[in-house]
Amino acid sequence: MADTRRRGFTLIELMVVILILGIIGTIGFFYATGNVGPAKWESARTEMAEVQKALLNWSLNHDGDFPDSLDAIAGDFPGNRVPTDPFSKDPYHYERTETGFQLICLGSDQVEGGTEKHARDIVFNEKGQLEPAE
Repeated sequence: MADTRRRGFTLIELMVVILILGIIGTIGFFYATGNVGPAKWESARTEMAEVQKALLNWSLNHDGDFPDSLDAIAGDFPGNRVPTDPFSKDPYHYERTETGFQLICLGSDQVEGGTEKHARDIVFNEKGQLEPAE
């Protein structure tokens, strides 16, 4: 007498496996997207340090003055484009001051202040990064 049982997965077993994979995928997606804010903040800080160096270099070649806009240093960056704020995609806020300049990124919330790291403001001047006010 021949064995007539078929070996394989039933429809229910396949649906359970697909459901489990979907749950794992969803958890992974939310875990990965939860780290985007802090990563963008660090990216902004690093880019702003490079912009600050380019501004200081420009100043050395222009009798200690700083440019009126960031367009003056565009040639120091790939594609002749100054990096932009990763949160808003707009240029970093730049202004000349009496002693030099201020370069500002408002963080993920795009308003002054912020308590979480990715929402805190990043401020550079001619001396370096300024610590946020507590």
